[in-house]
Amino acid sequence: MKTNIIITILLVFISINICAQDNKLYIYWPDFDKDETICGYVDSNGEIVIPAGKYADIFTAEFDKVAIVKIKGKKEFYAIDRNEKVLFQVFNFGMGPDIISNGLFRIIENGKIGFANMNGEIVIKPRFQFVYPFQENGFAIFCENGTWSMLDKYIPVIKGKWGAINRQGVIVIPATYDSGAEDYLIKDGKSYKLNKQGKLELKQN
Repeated sequence: MKTNIIITILLVFISINICAQDNKLYIYWPDFDKDETICGYVDSNGEIVIPAGKYADIFTAEFDKVAIVKIKGKKEFYAIDRNEKVLFQVFNFGMGPDIISNGLFRIIENGKIGFANMNGEIVIKPRFQFVYPFQENGFAIFCENGTWSMLDKYIPVIKGKWGAINRQGVIVIPATYDSGAEDYLIKDGKSYKLNKQGKLELKQN
């Protein structure tokens, strides 16, 4: 009996401790079936913190330090902090805001692209004309001095010179390649894939 009481007390203590540490906000919908864009945030107790409909749309399910939202009257996506201060504009990934890849997502400032994390910190200052998300190998392919046109609504065709950066924003492959994709570079009709050591390997078709 005594053991059961001790276990119960411990479970209650653990539960209270977890709730005390959980200061995240969670997305909620008043009527998801009717309109999934009308949503807001509640705390762990279910209390409304950001009313549904305040933002045109919300893209972060658990709001810890940063949430990505669409502000009413604007086409762009933005990252906000817990005080709802706009931190930076988030790159448009076609149908929505940029995906979080390897803990980072792309942001835009003065027409240039860089990277931020979900702590609200700019990790790589926006300075690239175009850059793909970071891949599993820890590198991102970028373009400079390029021009592009749209084949259709979502697919850009980009010219210019291409290279690669690491997660610190250091250029590990200079922009001397003819073209690029998410995880490889092209030169003289040959494709080269970047390995985890930052070395290029001829891609086998």
